[in-house]
Amino acid sequence: MKSMERILPVFVFVVLLGSNLLNISHFSFVSVFFAVFWPLVAGVFVFGLIKLLWWWVQR
Repeated sequence: MKSMERILPVFVFVVLLGSNLLNISHFSFVSVFFAVFWPLVAGVFVFGLIKLLWWWVQR
């Protein structure tokens, strides 16, 4: 479970970041910021869900 805590959020971040950067309509600071920001939020969310699941299982 510990390796899943590290690998899955990074995988989600990299896949979403690649998708966002490939599909960006125009390059500006704001669009690149959001292309990086939302995958970061998704990665933190997945990390939090894994932590919640691990806490739930150990309870």
